[in-house]
Amino acid sequence: MGKPNPDAVFAHYSKLADAIEIPIVVQDYPSTSGVHMSPEFLARISDGIPAAQYLKLEDPPTPPKISAIRKLVGENMPIFGGLGGVFLLEELRRGSAGAMTGFAYPEVLVDICKQMAKGDKDAAETIFNRCLPLMLFEFQEGIGVGIRKYALHSRGLIENSTVRHPGPNPNDETKAEFHRLQKAAGLASM
Repeated sequence: MGKPNPDAVFAHYSKLADAIEIPIVVQDYPSTSGVHMSPEFLARISDGIPAAQYLKLEDPPTPPKISAIRKLVGENMPIFGGLGGVFLLEELRRGSAGAMTGFAYPEVLVDICKQMAKGDKDAAETIFNRCLPLMLFEFQEGIGVGIRKYALHSRGLIENSTVRHPGPNPNDETKAEFHRLQKAAGLASM
């Protein structure tokens, strides 16, 4: 399989924009897509395709890439982090609009964003640092979906935590570690 051509990627988004009447979220996640998008290329998309209104940035290191994109497009394209929210605080400091991720406690991410928006960076950092070990634990490659489903099930938010085959389900030790981190983050009663 050949390396994706930037002009072909641009043409894809242009064609998509012509075919739909809703805003487009461009996802920059090369580890799964195989497509590497430079800040300059993302600025080209932002400038050249009006429907491409948002960016989900998952190309680490994300904070410096956010800074580079901001220098090129200003605030024209809101940027959302992903990657389990594990870089959210640094991303917000660099100009991201928030996070779009599967962390099982989205209210924590919302609280961090609210604290930053009202200028209480110390409160945002305290919340982030308290919850980061749990966020990292849930973000583990391979077992992360199983941990997230277990967390959502333990919160009563989904009926079943079983991961479809061939995905792994957390074992008893992993579940115990989740509960330890959940308690340390002050989220055991949620």
